[in-house]
Amino acid sequence: MNMAPGRTGWGTEGGEGQRALLLMFVFVLAWALVEGVVGAQLQNPYSLMQIVWCRYAAHLVLMLLVWGWREPSRLWRTRRPVFHLLRSLCMLVMPLSFAMAVYAGDGMHTVWALFWIAPVLILALAAGWLRESVPLVAWLGVGVGLLAAWLMLDPRWPGSLGTLIWPLIMASSFALYVVMTRSLRDEPVLTNLFYTALGVFAVLSLAMPWSWTVPTLHDALVLTAIGVVGFGALWALDRACEATQLSGTTPALYLHLAGMVGIESMARGAGLSRREMLALGLIALIVVVAWMRQSPGRAAMRATLKSK
Repeated sequence: MNMAPGRTGWGTEGGEGQRALLLMFVFVLAWALVEGVVGAQLQNPYSLMQIVWCRYAAHLVLMLLVWGWREPSRLWRTRRPVFHLLRSLCMLVMPLSFAMAVYAGDGMHTVWALFWIAPVLILALAAGWLRESVPLVAWLGVGVGLLAAWLMLDPRWPGSLGTLIWPLIMASSFALYVVMTRSLRDEPVLTNLFYTALGVFAVLSLAMPWSWTVPTLHDALVLTAIGVVGFGALWALDRACEATQLSGTTPALYLHLAGMVGIESMARGAGLSRREMLALGLIALIVVVAWMRQSPGRAAMRATLKSK
């Protein structure tokens, strides 16, 4: 199995469905690892923008050292540079809107509860923009996932609806990033990942002289690790988006919640509440149904029905 960045071996529909789901699992669990484990190792406070800038700086350095040292131009050669950079800015809007939501007084659970509308938006954009046929079971999957998110997070809705705009922008930017990634499935994965980091890095570099805190050696290593693990997560997401239609993998995004709950439960040394256990059961149901739907036998059946 070819796991190196490239486009070989992952591009067919049907039989690749379960492989695409595995890649989505890697993405969401690596994302949980970045947030719940690696990021928690920072010993000193840093601005969110500095953390994001360091993440993508490490991402770019990794790409240049591993794949760009012989022919760096292969990383940025593309016929769609503007589209790439617009997609990259979604990864800037997402943390910025998160920071604005917290600054506006939204509780963390409320922010994340609203963020998990993103899978619903992904399917809507896939249907409306990419013209993908989204089956009813996929809509049910993201609906059950959203219910699981709200059960698990138990948000406290604010009295003013105006404060909810930032979490919704956060959800929309992530959804747009995923759909734009799917639309770039014919581009080299190295190019996709290079531009993902380049746009964020370039914009935030303008602000770093005014928000920079010199990290300790320990924290510099942690920030580098965030970038390396984050690179792996985005690579898996890119591959998952390439391999099959978004309706096949989007419901599995809710597995991120299960990873975060597991990490938090181990950190506090406490068991799960009934609400959390019910939410985890719903997420497990979503994952099992998604996996069964992507089995080679079912994929072959769907292909046969389409050909008739």
